[in-house]
Amino acid sequence: MRSGTETVFENLVAQARLAGHEVHLVCGFQHDRAGVPAEATAVDVRGRGASAWPRMAVAALSAARRVRPDVVLSNSIEVVVPGVPTVTIVHDLNFGGTARGGGAAARRTFYRVQSTALARLVAVSEVTRDALVGIGVPAAKVVTIHNGVAQNHFRPDRRPPDDEVRFVHVSRIMGGKGQHCALDALARMRPDQRKHLRLDIVGTVADKLYADQLRIQAWQLPVRFHFDVHDVLPWYQAADIAVFPTRMLEGFGYGAIEAMAVGLPVVNFDDPAVKEATGGHTVAVPRDDIVGLRDAMLRLSADPAERARLGAEGREWVSRYRWETTWRAYEQLLGSLRS
Repeated sequence: MRSGTETVFENLVAQARLAGHEVHLVCGFQHDRAGVPAEATAVDVRGRGASAWPRMAVAALSAARRVRPDVVLSNSIEVVVPGVPTVTIVHDLNFGGTARGGGAAARRTFYRVQSTALARLVAVSEVTRDALVGIGVPAAKVVTIHNGVAQNHFRPDRRPPDDEVRFVHVSRIMGGKGQHCALDALARMRPDQRKHLRLDIVGTVADKLYADQLRIQAWQLPVRFHFDVHDVLPWYQAADIAVFPTRMLEGFGYGAIEAMAVGLPVVNFDDPAVKEATGGHTVAVPRDDIVGLRDAMLRLSADPAERARLGAEGREWVSRYRWETTWRAYEQLLGSLRS
């Protein structure tokens, strides 16, 4: 898949190689082997469910015996390489959902227990760091390193103005990301209000049933779907406003950050990590407030000057998130753990 977590790891690998480090990538794939770099150890986890992670662990152990690494950086807390300092990136504690119920509580316990075998945990925000400490992970083991954004790639390229105002929702296609909330907000507009509006929903499909439900929900609405695309940039650049009504407790919120880097104003559900990452330079409405979301979308669609102000303000804010800076923090951490 290609979404926020994959974006982070892909860029860290690239930065490490640019800095002259030897990197061996062990990568699972859920769709197509061609989506994994050719030089990587590719692990077929298609349709494996819970058995995917044991396969990843075996592949990582096998690669470690061959490569004999100084350190291991893992994108999954399930994979620990014994005998080698292992650092795991923790994006959030959602586990692909809205982090409610007994199953989520059990997984939090697993995080706490598993953390004892790790040298460090990298939280991508202070919100995630506090969540880890809150479930019992020792504070001394948790380091906060904010993600970067590829600002030479995600940059404005405004289309010529016309009568249409275009919204874009870029995120993994799953219920926790709230695509159905954006559709609901659009459906609650009067026909004359949405006459010149359009919504593009873009992202990797994590839940095929949910994707089908979205198509049904979008019937007779001005909506287009773009699933499993390699590069989301063209849809950001063709839009006027980004919507990010995530219902999950986010770790960072790439759908908002990338949009801001392209110079778009963002309408989102209020979320602590998104507020931290964006500096609050968005139009935030209470979580699950569909009427509030609708009204915010309508206000911005009718106010090009406010869109321009928010877009410029947001782009200036996210200029702090550069992969070179992010990698230097990782490099210092990983270097300090070499035996």
